[in-house]
Amino acid sequence: MSDLLHKKNQKFYYLLIVPAFGLYMFALIIPLALGTIPSSFQKWSLLEQDKTFIGFDNYIKLFSDATFLHSLVFTIVLALFTILGTNIISFFVALLLDNKVYGKSITRSFFFIPNIISGVIVAFVWSFIFTGAIPTIADKLGMIWLAELSWFGSGGTAAFTVILVSIWQATGFLMILYIAGLQTIPKDVVEAAQLDGCTGFRKVRLIYIPLLMPTFTINLFVSIAGAFKAFDIPLALTGGGPFKSTQTVALNIYNDAFKTYQTGYASAKSVILLLIVAVIAIIQLRVTRKREVQY
Repeated sequence: MSDLLHKKNQKFYYLLIVPAFGLYMFALIIPLALGTIPSSFQKWSLLEQDKTFIGFDNYIKLFSDATFLHSLVFTIVLALFTILGTNIISFFVALLLDNKVYGKSITRSFFFIPNIISGVIVAFVWSFIFTGAIPTIADKLGMIWLAELSWFGSGGTAAFTVILVSIWQATGFLMILYIAGLQTIPKDVVEAAQLDGCTGFRKVRLIYIPLLMPTFTINLFVSIAGAFKAFDIPLALTGGGPFKSTQTVALNIYNDAFKTYQTGYASAKSVILLLIVAVIAIIQLRVTRKREVQY
C-alpha cells in the first residue's frame, strides 16, 4: 500500500525539491561552473578586466607555493583535532544531558549559544580570556609561567587557541544532533540490554554507538565541511599569524583574492579545496553508512 501511495505521489515529491534544487543551482553550481572553474585557468587580477587563458599554470604554481602548502597542512591538523574533539565531547555531553539531570534544558542552551554567535565575536571573547582573564587569574594563583605565557606569540600556542575555540563553538550544534539521535533509540532496546547486564561504557559501545551511526554520519559530514572551511575564527583570533602559521586554506584564498587581487590564482586554490573536501566527505559517507544499523 505504501509503495502504491509512493508511486502515485512521486511527481509531487519531486516538485517539493524543485525550490531547494533551484536555489542550490543559482547560488552554487552556476557560479562554480561559469565563474570559479573557468577563472582558475586564467591569469586575472580583480583590479583588471583583462583575462588571459594560461591553462594549468595556476594549478602548477600552487603546488610549489610554500604558504599555500603550509596553510593546507595547518587546515588538515585543525580539521583532525576539531572533528575528533567536537564529536567526542558533544557525544558524551549529549549522553549526560539525555538523562534526568537537573537544569538540563538550561545547560543544553549554554552549550548551544556559542553556535549562534558570530565567529568573530567568539574570537574577540576568547582574545580577552587569553590575554586578560587567564594571566590575571594565573598571577593571583602564583602561576607565573602561565601568567607570562604568550598565547599568540608562537605558532604552537596560536594553533592551540584556534583549535580550542573552534571546538568550543561547534560542540553545541553537534550535541543537539546527538541528543535528537539518542531520543530515536527505542527505550525497550536499552532496557533489554540493561537487563542482560550491559551497562556503563559497554552499553555505550554496544548499544548507543551502533544505533547512532546515522547521526555519526551526519555529524562527521557537518564537522568535516566546517573544519575545512575555517575562516572567521582564525582571521579574528590570530589573523593567520604569527608568520602565517595559523593561516587556513580559506584564509589564504581570501588573501590572494582580496588583498593581492590574484583572482585567477585564488580560484584555482578554491577548486583544489573543493575537491579535497568532496573526496574526504565521499569516503566518510561510504565508510559510516556501511556501519549504520537498521532497527
